[in-house]
Amino acid sequence: MKKVKENLEHIIEICEDGSKGYETAANNVDNIELKTIFNRLSQQRKLFVEELKNEARIQGMDLSDSGSVKGFFHRTWLSTKATFSFNNEESVIESSLTGEEKAVEVYEENLTYEIPQNIRTMLEEQMQMIKGSIHQLNQFKSEFA
Repeated sequence: MKKVKENLEHIIEICEDGSKGYETAANNVDNIELKTIFNRLSQQRKLFVEELKNEARIQGMDLSDSGSVKGFFHRTWLSTKATFSFNNEESVIESSLTGEEKAVEVYEENLTYEIPQNIRTMLEEQMQMIKGSIHQLNQFKSEFA
């Protein structure tokens, strides 16, 4: 159960980073539709964290959700890049896609481990939503290209 806890904490870090990163992204774009999407994705990631923590509590685990140092640097870089970028929206979308692709990698890796079925199902559903976000962001990216 210790390995499951560590893996879930890693996923929570990724989701927390995603939530904070999307807040940063929303504050660094002018396009109202894109801003709305980033705010929605930020809230979605917060919901992911709460779902995971609630399920972990049911399993007798207490998970942390502080976000990672790497995520802090990614958010700082995203903010700086957006401020100085010639094509603001496109660069913020690109950075967001990078974060989402990393999140999918983390989910996929953690789904290879032995974990309780209810947690596995939750992770699979969350990963599908992240993949949906990637698709949506790629559509926006093509509009700005």
